[in-house]
Amino acid sequence: MTWFDRVVSRETAGTDLLRVVVCAILFTHGAYRIYLGEVSGFGALLQDSGVPAGLLVAWLVCIAETVGTVLLALRILVFPISLILSTIYFVGVAMFNWQRGFFVVGGHANGGWEYNALLITCLLVTTWANWERKWF
Repeated sequence: MTWFDRVVSRETAGTDLLRVVVCAILFTHGAYRIYLGEVSGFGALLQDSGVPAGLLVAWLVCIAETVGTVLLALRILVFPISLILSTIYFVGVAMFNWQRGFFVVGGHANGGWEYNALLITCLLVTTWANWERKWF
């Protein structure tokens, strides 16, 4: 089996595409935060919101979004990484987005949770589609 066969197969092309695209988006999100040097600001926001060791948690989130998504795209540790990422976005909704309403942008609201709901759903679909390969 080649590395490409591990990532994509003809039978599961739809869910494979979903997994790889979601991983690319989440990787970019975490990598860009690291690249811009915004991890400490994210940590301060978490600390101010009552999260103990906010900077450590911010780094762990960024690592999950970068290293974790590369592993997830390669179908390595699918179950734990999907669960970790889903939990991160669910907690983000509860702490920051829920009170802003559903819509992220537009006339109705700003900063809502609609895209987080989509990401969580995509991650859960990825988990379900790769259940038999949940570890390696």
